[in-house]
Amino acid sequence: MRPRTSSPYQRGNSPRGPPVCSPASPRETGRPSPPRRTRAQLLCAGQGLSMLGSGAAAIALPLLVLRVTASPLSVGLVEAVWTGALALACLPAGPVVDRFDRRTLLLVCEAGRAVTSAALAAAVLTGRASLPVLLVAGVVLGFLTAPFNAAGLASVRQVVPESKLSTALAVNQVRGQLAFLVGPVLGGVLYQLSPSLPFWLDAASFVVSAVCVRALGTALRVPESERELQGWRQSFTAGLRFLWADRLLRDLALVASAQNFVFDGVYLAIVVVCARHGTSGASIGLLTATSAAGAMTGVLLAPRVSRRLSPAGVLLGTEVLCALLVTAMAVGGAPAVLAVLLAGCALAVSVSGSVMTVARMLRTPPRLQGRVNSAIGLLFMATPPLGSTLAGLLLDSLSDGAVFLVLGALLAVLALFLPRATTFGRPPRPLEAGAKAEAGV
Repeated sequence: MRPRTSSPYQRGNSPRGPPVCSPASPRETGRPSPPRRTRAQLLCAGQGLSMLGSGAAAIALPLLVLRVTASPLSVGLVEAVWTGALALACLPAGPVVDRFDRRTLLLVCEAGRAVTSAALAAAVLTGRASLPVLLVAGVVLGFLTAPFNAAGLASVRQVVPESKLSTALAVNQVRGQLAFLVGPVLGGVLYQLSPSLPFWLDAASFVVSAVCVRALGTALRVPESERELQGWRQSFTAGLRFLWADRLLRDLALVASAQNFVFDGVYLAIVVVCARHGTSGASIGLLTATSAAGAMTGVLLAPRVSRRLSPAGVLLGTEVLCALLVTAMAVGGAPAVLAVLLAGCALAVSVSGSVMTVARMLRTPPRLQGRVNSAIGLLFMATPPLGSTLAGLLLDSLSDGAVFLVLGALLAVLALFLPRATTFGRPPRPLEAGAKAEAGV
């Protein structure tokens, strides 16, 4: 999250001290290192292409499950397993990211995701994409995506100077939203041509992303002087201990996690409702792409909003607005109306998400970046599988309008709870929280 004003928490390293996280020298890697700006561009380009393919596959997956099983409950089950695997892998991913070369880790993850996505595409093409195959693919992709996400965010912190970090993260988020704006539309069109094509695109995007990472030409290690000597067991929980010691990040993360629970159900409900009414795959892709357009607008508005509202105020406004918009979906069930309402929700959620991302990057010591990112990722990813499952159950037993009314009511309850959950005092300095985490407090 972006702090409202500059603060001592933003002053990461002393300019007189050693760099907290610096890439290995060309002498270590055996190849010349590109300029720092080029490394940042390569890293962002690779992640953007990877997101493009994932956006295309994300819209094709529920449509494919509906085609194979004809059951909304099965759609919710598959979504829950794919997201749940990612959540389970978040916690162990953190220590791995903080101990090993992050560039190598990114390469391994992208290679594994490319092979898995290609195998899934081949199964779809040959008519062998049964429910068990889809579940296994989700588990493998989840276990590879968690370390990739943690290493990617920590690597941005390494290749971008602290003075430009906020700008770089904003550009990164706009890039991601552009990918998810184009990806669903492209995925919907490709699905209409052949259900396997979105997954082939996903596999190709991982290959191109791996090429971009390899072109960095330099390792991305935490220097020996900054590396911790904790055992694996203690290292697994260091990120959670740091997060718990920082009251600001802890409370906002918990509220945002509950928010994710509801919104995963909202998204799934929109896709299933539109598919039930005969909306084409391309149209559904265009509908969900409008949410990316709303989210991209939210990213651009986030700095201005954060200067006028506290983090708690941003989250409260998000919950109130989204509760009203989701409730309105019960009345306006036409795809065009749902698209506009979904875009409004995405805009509000993107503002609050942008505020949180910048804050945790600036407040977390570099040696804990991987573990704190993974701890927050665990909280964020643990609840969506439950939201997908709930939405699947509701869609099987209630009318379309009643489903949106239930989800809107859940957001309203969260908005009522929020003022008590986010009564923030002065948060501890990052080094204080880090000391508590290392001490096991």
